[in-house]
Parts: sequence; C-alpha cells; structure tokens
Amino acid sequence: RSDGLPFDEIEDVYLLDFVGPPGFVADIAPKVQSVTILDHHKTAMESLCGSATLGENVNKVIDMQRSGATIAFDYFRNKLLTEASTSRNHGSGNSVTEMKYLPENKLEMVHKLFKFIEDGDLWRWTIPNSKAFSSGLKDLNIEFNVNSNGKLFDQLLELDPEQVISRGQVTLSQKQTLIDDCLEKSFEIALGCGQFGNCLAVNADAISMLRSELGNQLANKSRNSNLRAIGAVVYKVPELNNDEMLKISLRSLEQEDTTSISQEFGGGGHRNASSFLLSVAEFERWKVGAEPSNAETA
Repeated sequence: RSDGLPFDEIEDVYLLDFVGPPGFVADIAPKVQSVTILDHHKTAMESLCGSATLGENVNKVIDMQRSGATIAFDYFRNKLLTEASTSRNHGSGNSVTEMKYLPENKLEMVHKLFKFIEDGDLWRWTIPNSKAFSSGLKDLNIEFNVNSNGKLFDQLLELDPEQVISRGQVTLSQKQTLIDDCLEKSFEIALGCGQFGNCLAVNADAISMLRSELGNQLANKSRNSNLRAIGAVVYKVPELNNDEMLKISLRSLEQEDTTSISQEFGGGGHRNASSFLLSVAEFERWKVGAEPSNAETA
C-alpha cells in the first residue's frame, strides 16, 4: 500500500524485484520525480510492459533471463560509472570521480556470487556445486533488511563462494531428509476448487525455507501421480500476525504455468514459481475429499 509512504521525503523510488499490487505503480508515480522498476517476473512483464496508464517518469528494466539481483547490480553499477564519467568530462571536483562500485580485490568474487545466485534463482542449476552454494547461503541466516542490519553489505563482500559451498555440502543431505519426510505427507488438492485442475500439496510450516526445492520435488511427484506437474507448498507467515492466512507457494515443471493461478488470488511470480495468500477456510475447501461447508450444502 502507498498511503503510508512519506512521499514528502522521497524523490526517486526504486522497486527491486517487486512491483506491488495492481495499480501501485500508477498510484505512486505522480507523487515522486521518478519510479524505476527492476524486475524479472512474468507477471510484472505482463502487467507493466506496454501499459499506457504509466507516467513518463516510470522507467522499466524487466528481463526474465536475469535474476532480480543481477538486474539491480547491473543497473546501479552502470548508473554509478556513467555518473563518474559525466563528472570527469565536465571537470568536476565531485568525489564521484573517485568512486568505484567495488574494491578491486572483490570484483571477481562478487561476480562469481551473482552468477551462483542467478543460477539458483532461475532454477537453472548449470554451475557445478550450485545447489550446495544455495544451501550454504541459506544456512548463514543473513539478515537482508539493511534497516535492521547496517553491516549487510560488508557481510556480503566478505563471503567466499568456496566456503559457502563447503558449508552447503554438509547440510544438503540433512535438508533432503526433511524434504523426504514432508513429501510422504503430501495430499491432493483441487486448485481453485477445481478451476485449475488438481495437484499435490504439503503443509510446510517447519521447513518453509526449503520451499523451492520441496516444491520442485513435489511437482515431480504430482506429475507421477497423473496430476498437474505443480507442487503447492503451504505455510503460515509469522510476519503477517494472522493465523487465518496461508502462503501458497507454487512450483512447477517445464512448461506448466503457475502464474494464472497465483494472479487469480492476488499473487504473482514466474511461470514455474509463483505464490499468493489464501485463507485457511478457503484452503480447506480445496482439499480433495473435504466435507462441503454449510453454505455450500444449504
């Protein structure tokens, strides 16, 4: 929601890997000098590209072939270097002429980190030890909210990809044991009460941090059960402070598209990975074999 934002203190807005609910960008654009969208989600592409309702002060970089992290890194690196070049050409004494977007001894390491992150985020897994890196990075439990963790960027610059991989290799098998246990408890649901077909789901409050790998394996199990190649990972989000709402994270295989389902319920994401919020009561109605509610039988 935009009504709580201090627009009198904001000139430029950057939306990184997030575009807000429908109408959010159009709502905030007239209140600031510029809005820059850096995103890679299919739903962002469909809702914003070609939209005639957005103002001229809205700039978009939407690239489904790069991760949100890489898009943001490339954008701000180029922005900083362009500003530095312009400042030098005008003979300015501004300190931007001396700025570097990274220390020289960190360049190779940071580029390697972003390649690993993008490989996992786009679910390519083409780089050797990519899954171990992803696992190890999660194990570090880094607080990525810079407002809560003022040393975030220093911590990221100190990461050593090889050490992250070594850490991840130790815990990968442990996580797979947790996933296997959860998969054994999967059950069938009718997506949208059957509007979008059926697939398998799991309750994953205890291992929601493993939702991507769990969802992918669940989607494979669902396909092998002659259902849609979609896995629904269901869990509560503590930050919502609402035990009556669930997060439904969908993962799918190959060309199976989850976005139409998530958009129907106010969410969004990628073809093979999207999510939305749903009430506990509504989700109970999706369970195959569930008793109909009194309203439905009246």
